[in-house]
Amino acid sequence: MPLLIQNAGFESLMLNNDKLMVVLAVVLIIWIGIVVFIFLTDRKVERLESSVQNLIRNDKTSD
Repeated sequence: MPLLIQNAGFESLMLNNDKLMVVLAVVLIIWIGIVVFIFLTDRKVERLESSVQNLIRNDKTSD
């Protein structure tokens, strides 16, 4: 039971000082950064795959 009381105190402390909102904002920014990174990496991989396929096609046609 003391653990529940401590959590309630911690939660009220975070809410009173707006620290909870800061933590949530930081976590949201991190997740947005991860999503953007994955999206950009996927686009780069797609471009690389298409250029490799073009190179393979050009090699086959030149033979």
